[in-house]
Amino acid sequence: MKELLLLFWLIIVFNQTILSQTSTVNVNSYDIAATLSLNSENLNITLFCQIQPSVSLSEVQFIFSSESKLHSVKYLKDNNWVNIPYQFNGKDSLLLLFENAILPHSKYDLRFEYSYPTSWHKDSLVMIDRGHRWYPLIIDQVAPFKLACDVPEGFHVLAAGDLISVKDKKDNTTFIWESKSAVFKLPLIIFDRSRYKEFEYDSLGINIDFFYLNADSVDASRVIKEAANSMKFYSEHIGIYPYKKLTLFEVTQWEGINTGSGLIMIGTQSLEMMKQKYFESLNLTIAQQWIGAGVFAKYGSPGFWFLSLSLPHYLRLMYLCQTQGEETFLKSMSESLEKYREFAGKENDIPIINIDSPNSREKSLVLYGKGPYILSKIHRAMGDEKWLSFLQNLYESFRGKILTYDKFENQISGYDEDGSILALLKKLISEKGMPKR
Repeated sequence: MKELLLLFWLIIVFNQTILSQTSTVNVNSYDIAATLSLNSENLNITLFCQIQPSVSLSEVQFIFSSESKLHSVKYLKDNNWVNIPYQFNGKDSLLLLFENAILPHSKYDLRFEYSYPTSWHKDSLVMIDRGHRWYPLIIDQVAPFKLACDVPEGFHVLAAGDLISVKDKKDNTTFIWESKSAVFKLPLIIFDRSRYKEFEYDSLGINIDFFYLNADSVDASRVIKEAANSMKFYSEHIGIYPYKKLTLFEVTQWEGINTGSGLIMIGTQSLEMMKQKYFESLNLTIAQQWIGAGVFAKYGSPGFWFLSLSLPHYLRLMYLCQTQGEETFLKSMSESLEKYREFAGKENDIPIINIDSPNSREKSLVLYGKGPYILSKIHRAMGDEKWLSFLQNLYESFRGKILTYDKFENQISGYDEDGSILALLKKLISEKGMPKR
């Protein structure tokens, strides 16, 4: 039951961050300069964004907060910044109107200047993420980024990617974060450094920072060592972790865990479970650093949730098997599967490939119970050596890129001499009920 609640918490956070249709525009990069002052409730932002349309367009739709005060939007033309007319054509929907159509496959540099409202004076914590639409985004895109954030002295900045530099000035500090590999979302946390305790881990190439409020040093040590063991397992079996360190940050505002690339935000209730040695949520979100926040499933396409949730869950079970033995592995998988068996094949069951959102208990159990079981059968059919080779090649080929389900099948076909494994997978993900073989 604890694991089921965990899944619901993860889904709540995930669903808050993805809501729109796909687009014919690629986002190539972000370069953001943000400033937060003690005498202002607004985050003042200048954002450069490079886009590349796949067809000729006179309009480009972004997801962007309607609460922002947008000062200007411009694009670079013949070395001059030219104003782009724009309008909010719905809540958090920003439409750019180009007087001359932008051409397919050409690259266009955009500049947004705006202010984003924060609750700075209320709790001295700013924590915003993709779901807040604090930066203009296109829903199905991933992109590398650079973020320079200027904050008052004594405050600290966390984001996705790597911390490149910290520059102290007279009354403020500038933090520069960057990811040369594409990310799905850009979380930003600004907090009073003096209020948080910090535990650091650095051993054998595994580096972790843990900022927390509601734990003692023994609890923090236990959590961070489990995180390190988990990271070591995925690094050795799937591929090298792409960032200099992983940052864990305790959040008191909500339950569950929110996963970013290089950054995991842990709700206080989830931390309490970890203090009792329930590490399922921690191990899952660390697995997602490889598949989920490292390799990205194609939003809105068939199999999105299978790749985003079922596959990382199975990676977690693999770690459980390695560290606690096959009996524990089988017991953990069986517990979730038994909950699915209660309605397997009935009216409220659904083929896993058809799940468009885990917005019900049944859909969640298909993803969390049946999904890993399907992957275990594919693993068994391949054998350990081929399965690990498949995962390593998948990660190497798609790290920082979008993985569609069709491409996932294509990767499997390279390890399937007679086509039987791929045929089994197609059958299992497209039918209702428990697999019969």
